Amino acid sequence: MWPFGKNRSTKPVEPVSSGGMTAHYDAKLKYWSFQFEGIKFRISGSSFDPAAFDWAKEAASVIHSLDDEIRACVLKCLESWPCDKNKAEILSAGLDEYTESKTIGLVFVGDESWGDFGVCVIITDGKIVDAYGGD
Repeated sequence: MWPFGKNRSTKPVEPVSSGGMTAHYDAKLKYWSFQFEGIKFRISGSSFDPAAFDWAKEAASVIHSLDDEIRACVLKCLESWPCDKNKAEILSAGLDEYTESKTIGLVFVGDESWGDFGVCVIITDGKIVDAYGGD
């Protein structure tokens, strides 16, 4: 009956907690996610570096300090898109490149008027370096 007779079950990955934050692994999408100051952070891969909790604290500070500039970039990307621009909100902040270059990838979405359109704002070393929208 091999290979059809064997039931391969994978052991769920245990959450990782520190400093009031808990990271959970999504085995299907292969990333870790956790929240800090209302921002959902994501890190790709099957292993988790607990230092990510500190990266999130740094990143949240940068995101909050650039809030007006980030919003302006999002609105510029939405100029020709017929949607409710006031509904922009952060879906997630990617930290995959944070250790190498202090890069944060912010993904914005909106309500149903946005359809599947999203906006990505890239911040490197405390400065917005790119912003683009797409569906």
